[in-house]
Amino acid sequence: MDKRELNLEEMENVVGGVLRTVNTNCDLNAAVRKGPSKQDSQIASLPNGTVVDTISDQLVYDSVSGRHFVEVRFTDKNGQEKTGWIASSILGMKR
Repeated sequence: MDKRELNLEEMENVVGGVLRTVNTNCDLNAAVRKGPSKQDSQIASLPNGTVVDTISDQLVYDSVSGRHFVEVRFTDKNGQEKTGWIASSILGMKR
């Protein structure tokens, strides 16, 4: 099987099973939530540069915040592996 590098436009459309880097474009941390909505409780706060694994191929639209969320796996500050939901735009995804 031939392998090739995806361009940025192609990468924006890839969802599940991809390692992505948190980028809030500012000094603020990214909120990781219990569910795919801004109304769901925050379970973690990830600084820029944190690598997460997108584990879902489903983006969920939150009409309250106007954002899409994707489920991710990450390691918290205590070294525990956790899952939660993060805004897809923070991971450089199109929606």
